[in-house]
Amino acid sequence: MLFNSIPFLILFFFTYIIYWNVEDKFKKYILFLSSFLFYLYYDVLATIHFFSVISINYYFSNLLLKKKQNGENTNFVLGFILVLNLINLAFFKYFYFFLDSFYKLSNSNLFLDLSKEYNIILPLAISFYTFQLIAIQMDIHRENVKEKISFFDYTLFIIFFPQLIAGPIMRTFDFLPKINSPIITKDSMNQGILFLLLGLFKKVVIADNIGGLINPIFFSPEKYHYTSIFLGFLGFAIQVYCDFSGYTDIARGLALLVGFDIPENFKGPFYSASFTELWTRWHITLSTWLRDYLYIPLGGNKKGFHGSNWNMFLTMVLGGFWHGSNLAFVFWGAYFGILLWIERIFQAKEINLTPKNEFLKFFKRVLIFFFFSMSAIFFRSGSAGTDSIVLMKRLSYTFFSLNNGITVGTRDQIILYVLIGFLLNWLQYDYSKLIKFKKLEKVLIPIFSFVMFILLALFGDGGGDFIYFQF
Repeated sequence: MLFNSIPFLILFFFTYIIYWNVEDKFKKYILFLSSFLFYLYYDVLATIHFFSVISINYYFSNLLLKKKQNGENTNFVLGFILVLNLINLAFFKYFYFFLDSFYKLSNSNLFLDLSKEYNIILPLAISFYTFQLIAIQMDIHRENVKEKISFFDYTLFIIFFPQLIAGPIMRTFDFLPKINSPIITKDSMNQGILFLLLGLFKKVVIADNIGGLINPIFFSPEKYHYTSIFLGFLGFAIQVYCDFSGYTDIARGLALLVGFDIPENFKGPFYSASFTELWTRWHITLSTWLRDYLYIPLGGNKKGFHGSNWNMFLTMVLGGFWHGSNLAFVFWGAYFGILLWIERIFQAKEINLTPKNEFLKFFKRVLIFFFFSMSAIFFRSGSAGTDSIVLMKRLSYTFFSLNNGITVGTRDQIILYVLIGFLLNWLQYDYSKLIKFKKLEKVLIPIFSFVMFILLALFGDGGGDFIYFQF
């Protein structure tokens, strides 16, 4: 059920009306029912599987908590439930990837036959809810969660519909403290509406339309001049940003309208002046999850310069592999792992990478965005299920070709969308820029709503899937 669809609009309309007209003690039951219907709309069997996974995790969460309270060792129990969650994720998400890999290594028809015989459907949001479940187990083990959570609250925390499909990846402290007393104020309601409008603008007006412009470039790169390919890279970076941050804005807006403030996932990442800063501003909840539950357990910065760099590189590679069952995503993670490693080498040699000259700062930000855009060769081929090596070969041939570029009209549209994307990043980089407009909310909301209605009528065709829904 897409946020930009009629079924969801109907679901949320009735949820909102009923939710704020019942006593506080009943509100979470309304949320639970809406979240259940939201997931059930996708598939009945997937819903049964989903609740089974939650039930198993709840049992082990209580077991971990009991052992902690009794002063017993929890390493075995923790390891068991973590492996169980990862097996569940790997089976559904990487089944065909592993069969294909085994077939290529062994050339045995057995693996080929298995891949044709079984039709395994990827459960909705399995990557995101698996990470939230792992976070709960780790937090109990680390004694960050010391009190028992009721099964109902535990389940609602996982299936809360605004963030269920593509995050943000929440922690218990982001949600549970307000579960029995959600609060909505005039300010939070206005902020929620603005988030919804901004998210729709990013998704329907920018991401969906720029996607239509650059898709032909990636589908048949050999037909285009290398300058068109380069423009396609820039356009894809803006498409992914507006698509994913647009989803986050809508999720945060919906959450605010039911009394919850869930974490931000983007803070103007394309305005970053270093790769380190970029990953504190892009998909923030995944970056912090990887830091807290993978990088630090691997040893973090305690393994010396080379050891910490290896830990960082491995974290980036595994973070890339989390995105999908395609080696292209592994290459994508490794690509950024190498860039971060090089940056750390400069930092270790005390080479100042932050120039004081404003023009040089601007150039540095453009350079970081350029390298991020170039990662599209991996991310784009991975999300499209194609071979990144084949795509790279086709692009390399294109670089030396004299093919015609895209039309002037298409070129100008892509450039316009890229510039709008940069403007959105600049505004998001420091929210203090928006405080001056707070007093104008009464005027801005109806104007923005009217403008969005016109834009949706002109550019929106119902909207496509969000890119991160497949992860």
